[in-house]
Amino acid sequence: MKRLTVALGIAALFMASHAIARPFTLAQAVDFALTHNSMARLAKARGAAAQAELRLAEDQGLPEASVSYGYLFSDNPLEALSAELERRQVSAAAFTPSTLNHPGITKLGTATLSLSWPLYTGGAIHEALRAGRYGREAAQGAAQRIRQSIMAQVIQSYEGVLVAREALVVARKAVAAARRHARTAHYLYAHGRIVRSDALSADVNLGANEGMLAEARGNVRIAMNNLATAMGAPAGLAITVPHTPLRVVPMPHHSLAAFYREALSDRPDIKSLRAEIDALRARAQAARDRSSFQVRLTAQSQWFSEIPNLRHNAWTVGAVISKSLYDGDRNRDRADVLRQRAAELEARLAGLRARIRNHVTRAFDDMRTAMTQYRIASANVIRARQAVAVTQVRYGEGRTILLSLLNAEHGLVQAREARLASLYALAANRAALAAACGSLSRQTLASLGIAS
Repeated sequence: MKRLTVALGIAALFMASHAIARPFTLAQAVDFALTHNSMARLAKARGAAAQAELRLAEDQGLPEASVSYGYLFSDNPLEALSAELERRQVSAAAFTPSTLNHPGITKLGTATLSLSWPLYTGGAIHEALRAGRYGREAAQGAAQRIRQSIMAQVIQSYEGVLVAREALVVARKAVAAARRHARTAHYLYAHGRIVRSDALSADVNLGANEGMLAEARGNVRIAMNNLATAMGAPAGLAITVPHTPLRVVPMPHHSLAAFYREALSDRPDIKSLRAEIDALRARAQAARDRSSFQVRLTAQSQWFSEIPNLRHNAWTVGAVISKSLYDGDRNRDRADVLRQRAAELEARLAGLRARIRNHVTRAFDDMRTAMTQYRIASANVIRARQAVAVTQVRYGEGRTILLSLLNAEHGLVQAREARLASLYALAANRAALAAACGSLSRQTLASLGIAS
């Protein structure tokens, strides 16, 4: 029984670990993040709220209808006479002093159907509609900007996984070479062909490379965790990344000035802030318009009877024209507050334009620097390989010491790491440049040349 329990437990763990593991390409990781990332859900909720506010503004111009029913008991003479009139049952006997002074208990049921329709509000409803549309546009722009930020983060995290895995390969090769040298050094030392310091240097080199390997393994785990966080993956989902060769992301063909123009015209957060400013101005105008003339159509139908039913009907139709003469300057002050908020957003817009120029410049320059570093590192890798090959030959011939060979191989490892760092910088800054320009979208993902 115990063996069966253990076997079932192992099988359950095996099935669970394989059932929840899921590979993601870059495009799939982006699609997953745009659905599951908490910021994406927040953007969706804000968009729904803005749409609801627009519907509320549209509802302000619609007619209102209500129905009610009331029943009263009263010995008030006026209520008694009014009830007789409303039931259309007035007789001469109702106007005798005795009946007027002592009407007894009056019972009256009243059913009312009312209709009210604002025909003219001085433009307040129209401006509220404009504000609602601008608010929806602002929410859409903010949501699009959030999606671009999520995409850039996923791209950078995904590229980080690929680079970390390649760095792990470099570290494993370095450890393998260091172990060979350590074995060779101990053999040569045992036979008296090298001094003890060379053997110790080989051991130190092996330890250093093993430490680098441990760090590389940790970096892979960190990169996978960063990707899972960017994607908004739940704790129970094991993410795997298919083996994809690293690509050299090319420099874009546009000039820096062209990127400036693209960013200032296409950035969703700029469009969102402009729409928010327009919405505040429309709300300010609506507040001012509430003090102008208001025209409202009203209609009402009532049914009166002593018992609860619909017997005697009376209806009223009319129009009400109103004008606020004094409201403590509340509408004027509310409009002033909204105008000042719009002015505040104007200042924020100017600051945003300056920050965008900085983002574009930094991403463009960083990418150009990364391309230069990649070219240098690639050339250094070739030179370092040649240096290792020459030093190995010289060491085999006894024309150089082991330390020279270890230094040559350490230079090769450094050159490979520098090339990986430049490859990551190219991809990360390409994504940052597209996000800074506001051109990063699901449709343009493949054109970036990153992990595709």
